[in-house]
Amino acid sequence: MNTAYRRCDQAANSYYNLGLLRARERDLSGAVPCLKRALELNKNLTDARNLLALVFFELGEVGDALTHWVLSLNLQENNNRATFYLGEIQKRNGILRACGTMIQRYNSALALAQNGSEDTAVHQLSGVVAEHPNYVRAGLLLSVLYMKAGEWKKAEHSLRQVLQTDAGNADARSYLSVVEAKEQENREQKGEKQNPEEGGHAYSHRKMQDDDVIIPSTYKESTGWQTAVNIGIGLMIGAASILFLYMPTKTAELQQIHNQELIRVNEKLSEANSVLSLSKKEGSSLEEENNTLKNELNTIEESNTYKLSQYQKLIGILNDYRSENYSHAADLFATLDVSQLSDIDDESGVPVTKIYRSIAEKMNADGYVSLYQQGEAASAAGDYNKAIEFYDKALAINPEYAPAMLKKAITFKQLGDLQNANNLFGEIIMRFPGSEQAVAAKLERGY
Repeated sequence: MNTAYRRCDQAANSYYNLGLLRARERDLSGAVPCLKRALELNKNLTDARNLLALVFFELGEVGDALTHWVLSLNLQENNNRATFYLGEIQKRNGILRACGTMIQRYNSALALAQNGSEDTAVHQLSGVVAEHPNYVRAGLLLSVLYMKAGEWKKAEHSLRQVLQTDAGNADARSYLSVVEAKEQENREQKGEKQNPEEGGHAYSHRKMQDDDVIIPSTYKESTGWQTAVNIGIGLMIGAASILFLYMPTKTAELQQIHNQELIRVNEKLSEANSVLSLSKKEGSSLEEENNTLKNELNTIEESNTYKLSQYQKLIGILNDYRSENYSHAADLFATLDVSQLSDIDDESGVPVTKIYRSIAEKMNADGYVSLYQQGEAASAAGDYNKAIEFYDKALAINPEYAPAMLKKAITFKQLGDLQNANNLFGEIIMRFPGSEQAVAAKLERGY
């Protein structure tokens, strides 16, 4: 058995070293499977898990990165580099907010592309890539949309940007080969048009030059007076031809051209009016669609921001546990929405929900008591609103904790809110009949 374990550890270290080598060479997508395989063989290999989280963070996959760092801390609390990474993220709340917005905009663009609104999706993705050039998933989708639209130069630029982040990305390299082949084909076609093949012309004699003159055999030199007479006769004939032949024909031709131009102008005006009417209708429809998409995007942004905040709370609870600050851990735990925590399938055998259950076991046992005590301290200090907040958190963990309910009702009474106070007194009497709290509730209520 020891030999088998030792071989697994050796194999895990080998995969980790290979993943580390690929990460140093910027082959991030190639490093991911190596590091995952290392964790399959040894889930306690902390360096591999932390490196995998860093790779995910560099690729723009923030959710996966946070999950692996939380798992890493759960498996090794002391001397763990994940503490530094999570601490830096906690110090800069803007990072999580920006990453959440990035993911939401990508999801919105993906939905637009799937529904046929590819131009809008390209516009959305361009903004995402401009703000987060290392988000590989967005860069790949943008390049695919450019390829589909036949914008090969833009697709090439987007793919090369992806390869700057992840030099070994197989999809990016495959797409780039297609783009380069298409650009080469386009260059060859343009070259054929610009440099047509020159064909020869067959002549049976020498071609005439510009300065060659053909002199007829009947040519005879004229005298001076004969030349003048001929010129005068020619001018008179030309003037008569213009007056009687050319001018009427030209006038009629100009009139016809003018009439046709008027007809074309009228047709264009009618067409412009139709287009304007149609544009107004389309503009109204597009505005409605834009408003709908904005509402959907806002909903997605709020959902993702809320989900990331729950992971941040879980990280805070783990940090409080390590520092034995159980009261603050209980405070965070009372507002933690476990439905937003999800596992990742990396075969490490340490899901996030398992970490939550280990924390919940202690919180459900005595966390609500700590919150109740904090409420008592706030009430003694005269901060009744803060006391009610702590009582509510205690009841969120243990809704059957009658002392917290009674003290909350009494605090409402002290604030002069008799309606809420009497409602709570009545609930205590009904839910806990014969108890010490029920007797106290009757005395406080007065009946």
